Amino acid sequence: MEQSKQIQENDEHQNIVQQPQTHLIELDVEDPHQVPVKRPAPKTFGDLTIIFIFETIGTGLFAYGIVASNGSDILIAAYLYAAIFLTCKFTGGHVNPAVSFSFYCDDTISSWTLRIYWTAQLLGAVGGAWIAYLILGVVTSPSIKSTNIEWMLADLCGEAFGTFMFVLFIHIQVHEQTRQTNNDIAGIAWIALALFFSRQLSSHSGGCLNPAMGVGLELFEAFWLNDTTKLANFWVFLFAPLFGAYMASIFYNSIYLPLLKK
Repeated sequence: MEQSKQIQENDEHQNIVQQPQTHLIELDVEDPHQVPVKRPAPKTFGDLTIIFIFETIGTGLFAYGIVASNGSDILIAAYLYAAIFLTCKFTGGHVNPAVSFSFYCDDTISSWTLRIYWTAQLLGAVGGAWIAYLILGVVTSPSIKSTNIEWMLADLCGEAFGTFMFVLFIHIQVHEQTRQTNNDIAGIAWIALALFFSRQLSSHSGGCLNPAMGVGLELFEAFWLNDTTKLANFWVFLFAPLFGAYMASIFYNSIYLPLLKK
């Protein structure tokens, strides 16, 4: 009896010792219900070539429209509509480095694809400015009227906030969970209307909201007029829209979308 009792106690002791070991093994087992990390779909060389060609053309058309519009918000929105309509089936109709950056932050496109977008958009903006000069004889670009600290701060905030609202509207329309309409014509009109209203939030800086237009048009004007002072404040039109686009992506995915799912 004593021997049987001792064997039973030894078995219980072994079970107690083995329990932590079993627990460690369970921690190492992958959870089958874990949500997989989203990764952007890979692009082939042909896909990237198509993106480059059409994004260059679309951004060039939009750049031409900005110069030709003479600052008219309605005409600028109309040219954006035309540029997106032309390119949306092939590139998604970004025609704006800030929009592309927001989708990179959203894990929709890869860093390599983002570089292709940015290169095409900058080239398209410079090309559109050149074509506008050949046809219209006009050279123009966004500009900062004063380097006063209050004025510069207003320009930075206006460009960032205007881009934030514009890109947020785009995310709402293009994502399936929040899309307002499945009609392509109406969807593009929704985005063009978003640009119209977003420009009203950044009238202090002229409502650029597009780093390709801010940098590309200024590059062409500086080169054509041989006046590098035109590039003195290009960073406002580069970094403020990118920051606004980044915040729009964060806000949409972290606040807007979770609130709708409640």
